[in-house]
Amino acid sequence: MQEIADLLVERGLLTPTEILPELRAVTLRGATLHKEPLTPGTFKKMDVRVFHGRYFVSRDEGRYARKAG
Repeated sequence: MQEIADLLVERGLLTPTEILPELRAVTLRGATLHKEPLTPGTFKKMDVRVFHGRYFVSRDEGRYARKAG
């Protein structure tokens, strides 16, 4: 999640499809070995954080931004 947060600060609003190619190979491999491969559909953990007002906010057209503060 920290890598995604840093990416959003650097690049602005992004969709999961835009975020995935920017993640490090070690991050993608780790997710696959730990639980499941990262796909646009597996970004539900970000939605949980949005719902609870933590770290990320959801914007139009399925884009995410880093929450201010």
